[in-house]
Amino acid sequence: MWLSLDRHKLATLFFSLFFILSFKKPSPQILMVVLAVGALLYYKAYKPPLQLKPFKWLIASMLAMFLVVLPNLFVGEDLEAWHYNLRSLNMPLVYVLGVVAIVCLSSTQVRLNTKILFYSMAFACFFNGGFALVQKVFLDMARVMGFSTIVGFVTLTSMALFGCFIYALQTDKRQEKRLFSAAMLCGFLVVLFSATRSALIAFVVTFLALCFFLRRTKKWRYMGFMALCFGGLFLLNQALEQHALLHAARTKDESFSQDLQLYAQKNPDSSIGARLARWQEALAIAKLSPLIGMSLSTKCKRLDEILSLSHSYRKASEIDCREKYDNEFFNTLAHRGVLGLVALLWFLCVLWRFFAKRKDNIGVFICAMLVFYIVLGIGFDPFDFFIEGSFFVGMVVMGAIAKQLPAEQLLATTSKDPV
Repeated sequence: MWLSLDRHKLATLFFSLFFILSFKKPSPQILMVVLAVGALLYYKAYKPPLQLKPFKWLIASMLAMFLVVLPNLFVGEDLEAWHYNLRSLNMPLVYVLGVVAIVCLSSTQVRLNTKILFYSMAFACFFNGGFALVQKVFLDMARVMGFSTIVGFVTLTSMALFGCFIYALQTDKRQEKRLFSAAMLCGFLVVLFSATRSALIAFVVTFLALCFFLRRTKKWRYMGFMALCFGGLFLLNQALEQHALLHAARTKDESFSQDLQLYAQKNPDSSIGARLARWQEALAIAKLSPLIGMSLSTKCKRLDEILSLSHSYRKASEIDCREKYDNEFFNTLAHRGVLGLVALLWFLCVLWRFFAKRKDNIGVFICAMLVFYIVLGIGFDPFDFFIEGSFFVGMVVMGAIAKQLPAEQLLATTSKDPV
């Protein structure tokens, strides 16, 4: 019995580290390696019977995310440039690590202590928000990033914030609700100070989606209260930047409309302009190699042809062939073709079907994460970057092996809302 209890505690503490260390790269990648190796050692030591049936589609879709990257590495002369193309395997191999963990732990569902897990999310919000405040106010940084990347920092903090929101709606303890509300406001500072428009849009969409997912709690007053708090912080941040009391990430001439005007003048040297140029190039690659996309080495050899076909304003000499495309779907088309896009869409559908049927906290959290990543994928490549991608796979493994809570412990459909 004590071994079983320790296993559940160990799993809870381990997955808590994904949030506690979310300010620091490469924590998610390291934790994924530890998770896969630990799962292998556990299986070797105890040899539990594999129970893959509940996870067969999840495992198959994650393997597909790895396999679709292989075909274009073995076409033409690409095999000769294998050392250059190896970086294409970086993130796909993380999906393999996720499969290893799920397979080895398939018969070992753990009972996560959700209170500890969600308290670790609150800690992450307080710590990351404080870190962001220091970087923005005292270090005068235009865009905060912790000890990570800008998008990685805001993505992982946003996930912790949404976890706090789920827990705050569930608890009826006034002190806990206040604690988690304060944690969310601290975490929202990272969203504001990262000055990442795609992340802000993804945050708003996911918050509204969570309100819909959790409508059965009927805590509309609290949802509205938090929405007003987030809106108030956003307006306050805008006012402070306009009055030069905070370092603004963009000048008045770097608005969305200004970016489009520059691009119309054949100047892609702006945030939106660079994205539009890369998206056109990705579509050109998809036309040249629709089924399997292009490897990095092939893209380098055919760069002039790609730029000509896409009518891009960028210069070949200024392009890094290893770059991504700031859009998950265009990036997948360019690097893995239609096969890759089908695999990605299949993976997303399998995840939704797998977790949407769960009505406990973990299931709701994974669904919220999926919404955020899909919306963020319009302006970034969250499934294809090490930090965001490793975190995502780690959370999928956590949700897969976590035992579903019994009915009496589901989210409360409760009474008065102690705002």
